[in-house]
Order: sequence, then structure tokens, then C-alpha cells
Amino acid sequence: MKTYPYLPELYLDPITKIVKAFYRPMIKVRISQNRGEISESFDALVDSGSDKNLFPIYFANKIRVSLEKNPKKIYGIGNSFIIAYTGRISLWKGVKKYETEADFTPEQRIPLLGRNGFFNLFKSIKFDENDKILYIDE
Repeated sequence: MKTYPYLPELYLDPITKIVKAFYRPMIKVRISQNRGEISESFDALVDSGSDKNLFPIYFANKIRVSLEKNPKKIYGIGNSFIIAYTGRISLWKGVKKYETEADFTPEQRIPLLGRNGFFNLFKSIKFDENDKILYIDE
């Protein structure tokens, strides 16, 4: 089982005007398609509330991921939705490569690793909110 400390994200508290840290379960990953160029590593949020992997579209453009021509609607909170395109990718965690897929959209800023496409690749994933540690059992 591998452990990953949550990463701090700094923000300015609008009331107190004090800079605070919010810790998120993020890990470094890379993506590629087939035998093509492998992206630089980036921090992705491990998100148990996300049905699938969801990445900013510029990730796909940068390494030339072939995307499905037919877009789909991905629904979020309420009736809001975004338009996304699905692509088959290789997801690299360290030196290990996993074949999966992700949705790509220009409306997403933070890469999300979801239940289908990330969680299902591993034996278990555990969030320790008290100690701010993510456990991934391969």
C-alpha cells in the first residue's frame, strides 16, 4: 500500500483576510496515448464524487489524444452540465502504466481522478481525513 500526503492549497479567507491552507487528496500522474508523447507530471485530485476521470482539454491537445467526435453532457450539481469528449489514455502513476479513459473538456481546470477510470484500477483507495493521507493499495 502506498501513501500520499494531501497537498495544501492556499487561499485568502474573505472574512479574516488571513491566508489559510485547505488540504486535498492529490497525486502526481502523467498521461499518454498509445506509444506517443508522455505528458509532464501534474497534480490530479482523487475525487470519490467523480464518476469518471475528467481533465482539462488542453491536456489532450498537448499530447494529441484522439477524442471521440460525438460530445456528451456531464451533469454536475443540480441541472448544470458541461460538454466533454472521451479519449482512451495511458495513465502513469510513477513508473506504472494503466490503460483507461478520461473525459476532456475546456470547462474543467482541475484534473479529476474518478471512480471509473482510476478507483477501479486498484484493490482499494482510502482517505484518512484526520491525518490527511491518501492510501492506494495496488
